[in-house]
Order: sequence, then structure tokens, then C-alpha cells
Amino acid sequence: MSGQLTTKISVPKNQIDLINLIFAELEITYHNQFHKAFPHEESIKLAKQLWLAKLETYENQTIFKAIDQIIETSKYLPSLSDVLSKTKEVRNKLNNIPSSVEAYKEATSLGEKNPSEYKWSHPFVYHVGCKVGWYRLKTESEKFIKDIFMQTYNEMAESLSADSSLLKLPKKERFIKNKKALSKEDKIKELEKLKRKFL
Repeated sequence: MSGQLTTKISVPKNQIDLINLIFAELEITYHNQFHKAFPHEESIKLAKQLWLAKLETYENQTIFKAIDQIIETSKYLPSLSDVLSKTKEVRNKLNNIPSSVEAYKEATSLGEKNPSEYKWSHPFVYHVGCKVGWYRLKTESEKFIKDIFMQTYNEMAESLSADSSLLKLPKKERFIKNKKALSKEDKIKELEKLKRKFL
């Protein structure tokens, strides 16, 4: 039965049409629960507006796949929170992004390796590590830094989209030797750049 809905129903390109289709599916699947949750036309209209606002950053195919999986596995009408959680899970899976726990383990297993030279399971892990700070990940206690990493992971995951720069590693900078030595001020500037990049 897996994927039955998505193979038989074409996913609308317009998000308003998608939300209307999703609500129709939920009404058919969870008839009594649906009408208890949304007893009036006005409550359905407000719910659709809220769902549209919260789901607009995700691709239609991803949202539809998440709804399909919920309908196939749950006896209960999903809340918006359930749908958002499943949509993020599906998006991460489609993009091969590891879970926050797996990402944390990878980001803290570098040892003395250079993060920009490391072969990451996914670029997103690198970007979260950069945001938290590699020095902090190496030196601060797990009890403290793990919570910060998880929070940063979740915040950054919110802004992910198909064309997000977080899905790619930054291009390696090519260093060209200067013919003349750097001034003291330029050396300080370069040092600050490196600190921001690696600490």
C-alpha cells in the first residue's frame, strides 16, 4: 500500500490547491474525527490558512508524501504539529540529511581534522558545526554543547529549501601568495577571518 496515494493522485503545483486536496483526503480518511476537529466551514477555512502559512516553505511533493505516510500509518487525525514534523522528516530523508543525533556525533568526532577537509556525510552537518563553532564542539562539555548543537540544527533546518546553500559545501578558497608581505593590520584581519571560520 505504500505510496498508493501519491502514485494515483497528481500533486498540485499551486499550494492553495495542495492544501485543499490534503483537507479533502483527511476528511475522507478520518471522517468523524475531522468533523469533530473542524465542526464549521469557518474553522476549516481558518485551519487551511494556518496550514498554508506553516507549510509554504516546503515543496509540494514533500508535503504530499508526508501526508501520504501519515494516512497510511495513523488511525488518528494528525495535528499541524504532526504534519510539520513528518514533513521535515521526509524532506531530510529525500535530501539524505542525517538526524540531529547522527549529525552531532559526526560533528564531534573530527578530532584534529580540519572541518573544511573532512568528508562529511552531508554538507548540512558542516554548516551546523560552523554555526556552533568547531572550537566549542571540541572543548565544551557534552551536556552543554549538545543542547546548543541540537537547537542550532533545528533552527537551521527550518530555513532549508531545495536550492538552499546549506545543502552544499562552500567552495574551497584558493590562496594566492602575495608578492609582498602582509602588513600588521592585514595579518590581524586574516586572523579574524580564520577565527570566524574555524572557532
